[in-house]
Amino acid sequence: MKNIITSIMFAFSAYGYAQTEKEKDSIVETSINVLDEIVIAKKKVLYTQKSDRLVFNVENSIVSEGGTALDVLSRAPGVVVSQDGNLSIRGQQGVSVMINGKLTQLSQKELANYLKSTTSSNIKQIEVITNPSSKFDAAGKAGIINIILKKPNSSGLKGTAFASYGRGRKNRTNSGFNLNYNKDKWGFFGNYSYTFRGEEEHKEFNQTQFTDVSRQEIATKNHQTSITDEPLTSNNFKIGTQYEVSPKTNLEFYVDAKIGRYENFANGTNRVTDNSNLSLFDALTYNSSKENWNDYTYAFSGVHKFNTEGKNMTFDFEYETSKFRSNQFQSADNIANAAVINDRRGFIPSQLKVFTGKIDFVNPFKEKQSIEWGFKTSIKNNDNPSVYEFNENNQWQIDPNSTNHFEYNEQIYAGYINYKYQLEKLNIQGGLRSEYTAIDIDQKTLNEKHKDDYLKWFPSLSLKYEFTSNHSAHASYSKRINRPSQFDLNPFRFYDDSFNYSQGNPNLIPEITHAAEIGYAWKSVFMASVYFNSTKDVFTEVYNYNPDTNTTVTTQINVDKSYNYGVNITNSSELNKWWSINTLFNVFENKFMGNVLNSSTIDPIVTVNLNVQNSFTITETLKAEANANFQSKSNLGIYQRDAFFDFSVGISKQVLAKKGNIKLNFTDIFNTNNFYIKSVVGQTAIDKKYELDNRIATIAFTYRI
Repeated sequence: MKNIITSIMFAFSAYGYAQTEKEKDSIVETSINVLDEIVIAKKKVLYTQKSDRLVFNVENSIVSEGGTALDVLSRAPGVVVSQDGNLSIRGQQGVSVMINGKLTQLSQKELANYLKSTTSSNIKQIEVITNPSSKFDAAGKAGIINIILKKPNSSGLKGTAFASYGRGRKNRTNSGFNLNYNKDKWGFFGNYSYTFRGEEEHKEFNQTQFTDVSRQEIATKNHQTSITDEPLTSNNFKIGTQYEVSPKTNLEFYVDAKIGRYENFANGTNRVTDNSNLSLFDALTYNSSKENWNDYTYAFSGVHKFNTEGKNMTFDFEYETSKFRSNQFQSADNIANAAVINDRRGFIPSQLKVFTGKIDFVNPFKEKQSIEWGFKTSIKNNDNPSVYEFNENNQWQIDPNSTNHFEYNEQIYAGYINYKYQLEKLNIQGGLRSEYTAIDIDQKTLNEKHKDDYLKWFPSLSLKYEFTSNHSAHASYSKRINRPSQFDLNPFRFYDDSFNYSQGNPNLIPEITHAAEIGYAWKSVFMASVYFNSTKDVFTEVYNYNPDTNTTVTTQINVDKSYNYGVNITNSSELNKWWSINTLFNVFENKFMGNVLNSSTIDPIVTVNLNVQNSFTITETLKAEANANFQSKSNLGIYQRDAFFDFSVGISKQVLAKKGNIKLNFTDIFNTNNFYIKSVVGQTAIDKKYELDNRIATIAFTYRI
């Protein structure tokens, strides 16, 4: 069935060439008003191609309604979401995430929980920026994902209310509202959303340990299974005000809060056998993790327009304080022999404080020429005291190998200048960004301190040449950095269960990436680009299995270098007045070089990603979608991920004088969007299977006030 549908998608892509839309930076017509690059036209579409980014218009997607931000990101062009919420673009990890143009400071786990608790009803657009200019932070070797939330700006009282119910293996609900009131010089806005996400996942983990690196003789086999129950509850709200000081000066202040709870209860098995398949260890396992967080952000920003046309100044100050706590418990009952496995528990709190401030200027100095320049400061503190205990003789005792008090301080000071020059047919944009980073790590339990500081320069250049009104070419280059987070550097242990834990590596150094791209566009109907990225000191996840204790440690190391290169093609077609297709086709390969667990090379894999979005206009008030996404085998560092496929459909009906909208969608209908990875490196072979809870039926209702 999957092969048949894939063949149909390729046929649609080959046939889709008849679009005649004239706008230079839009894939097809759109009714969204964007002054600099898109004209007002008739149709609402899913994708908008600009000169430096691809925009996913989430509010125009039926199958995205009623889900979460993480669900929507999994359908964004070129974006892949792993089972633990880690993001990649075009097969490359190391993605920076912005919310309304502001870089998030959350860890990968905290960010995944936040995206799971953010309803898709609040999202307007998702921008995938693969080669940002020097005005953006240099963080994120694969690029930037900018999530733009809805914010009504019309006069009077306006807003929307929404509610949805979904069912996969568990129930899921979203509800909330967005309100905006403007009168004279004042504006007030606020939103609230409640999310409950029930989730059940089926996991299988197989590990084969060989006697030596030739892998000719098996020493032991380890087989683990688990079924998880993962309820997540969140309450997110934002309230703020805008004030027009003068026709040229506007100020804004808001408070943004994220309060949530996530639990993970898992029942499973763990069996170890020798080369004769005799049981050495056989246990029933139980693991629980209860997490709570509250995050508050206070922001003050403004814009001032000078008398010179086009000259302006913007500023943005933000203070974020976040508290996170995880309580864990693991137990195992060995039924193979009388060996006792101690119960374990952990208390893992962390407190994050971040201040960011930036100021930006735009200064036109000649006709069709301008200079952008600015400064940014980021000061971060994370305090993470963790305590692990084990139960011995009915007494809880502190585990000194796991307990650690880790404090991380980071300061980043940045400045940039960006030059723009618009000729008759050639647009030039070039810039340089400088970032100074100072890191201070204090492992208080071990009485160890580590300091580091470095200054890095990040040039960027982009060119666009319009041969005619229908033909154009573009080229771009940027240098970027991916710094290890405080959690990547923290050597404390985070237990998934009694036999598997992850551990930070304080010796990690930043990744440095050079990225280049060249492309061509015809009438914005057909767009193609070739890209190449080279990364030094690549982060790669590795594991170390100890057969004596039957434990597997997962951590990250730096590998010498990697290359990511490929071809990206976008095609849009309108087969007739009621059926249009957007096709995104990407072929890429990742090549890693360097010693990883006694292996000098990791075999590269050519990966094909195909995304086809079908939109149907049945009547003026009734619309439908059928969206398909396929990706062949790919490699993620030492891991190889199996192919996966997603097919989702949805239907939308306007009601109540077009103020209301009812949407019904079914995601991952064939239950083929799962996460299977394997690796054979050194003396160990690993196979992980995650049967994800992705097949969801959702009904959603939205009403415009």
